[in-house]
Amino acid sequence: MALFGLVDCNNFYASCERLFRPELKSRPVVVLSNNDGCVIARSAEAKALGIPMAAPAYQWEHVFRQHQVAVFSSNYALYGDLSSRVMSILADMAPRVEVYSIDEAFLDLTGVADPVALCREIRARVTQWTGIPVSIGLARTKTLAKAANRRATKNPALGGVYDHTAVADPEALLADMDAGEVWGIGPRHLKRLWARGVRTALDFARLPRDWVKKEMSVVGLATQLELQGLSGVHFERA
Repeated sequence: MALFGLVDCNNFYASCERLFRPELKSRPVVVLSNNDGCVIARSAEAKALGIPMAAPAYQWEHVFRQHQVAVFSSNYALYGDLSSRVMSILADMAPRVEVYSIDEAFLDLTGVADPVALCREIRARVTQWTGIPVSIGLARTKTLAKAANRRATKNPALGGVYDHTAVADPEALLADMDAGEVWGIGPRHLKRLWARGVRTALDFARLPRDWVKKEMSVVGLATQLELQGLSGVHFERA
């Protein structure tokens, strides 16, 4: 049976800026867009202050000053270099890797004897060799792995790794997830789902398949099937 892992570098741009500045370990950090116009990355502390993504920087300057937020212009050369280092470690340790974005990669762990142990080893090595913290979600499909990663990131008690295949109530993950947070559901489709009373990922997973295909095309249907544990998104090697 297929098994996927989704590795996500936590608050990646902010983590990169902190890497050589240990004095920022507990301070809120934000990174701004190319023209320093909007917030494009936030540390956990900055998120706790309520600073939203894409927030216009000038509207939040008083918050930055009041809470001593460290503000950085984006440095894509730095981020790209650290991303390459992280992805190289993943490629050395996992059987198959698909780089999804600068701070995310899917692992195909099908057939691995102890995938959780491997993920914990991967996480420890990435942190040790690069200084970048990562979280890893494990599940039977890539869409569920994205959802599992969200749980791994938000719950410190999990130690950065969450195995959705080992839980007693697999639907609990979806019941605790807003429909708009599902990988593949955009704003246009989300409006249709809201109109039908869909609020959570579990609500979406339980919709009639014919309705999903009609209103959201075969792409939306593939997303729903993935939430039901039926793999429909192919794995591509990096």
